[in-house]
Amino acid sequence: MKEPFLYDIVDALYHGVMDNMPQAVQERNISSAFILGSLGIYGVVRGLQWGSKNVMNYFIPNFDEKYLPVMEKACIGGMIAIPLLYSMINPTEAREIITQHPIYTSGMIGVAFGSIAGALQDLNKRSKQKSLEEKL
Repeated sequence: MKEPFLYDIVDALYHGVMDNMPQAVQERNISSAFILGSLGIYGVVRGLQWGSKNVMNYFIPNFDEKYLPVMEKACIGGMIAIPLLYSMINPTEAREIITQHPIYTSGMIGVAFGSIAGALQDLNKRSKQKSLEEKL
């Protein structure tokens, strides 16, 4: 079996953090991978949202209001659909990834969780802001 998607990068990032952690944290590698994946991608998503609002609007007017919500919805759908489709198309390899790389799998589930949470949080904030503006 070949290595999973982005395995070398994910492994380097994981060990870059975990090799400097106390032994008690290193012993809980599956939960640590989930937490690191979740928090890491959440920070990236929030940074991209900040960049959309404070940088992209200079290049593409109303990018943050017009295009980012559509992109966030598409990414949420993709983060859910792609692993499901992959497991339906190639169930044997999906099972091998899960059983042979449990730490990687846990981290990638954390990445999905963190990215979806960050995007949904932004979409929910926009929805509340829009309904508030409509009431005024």
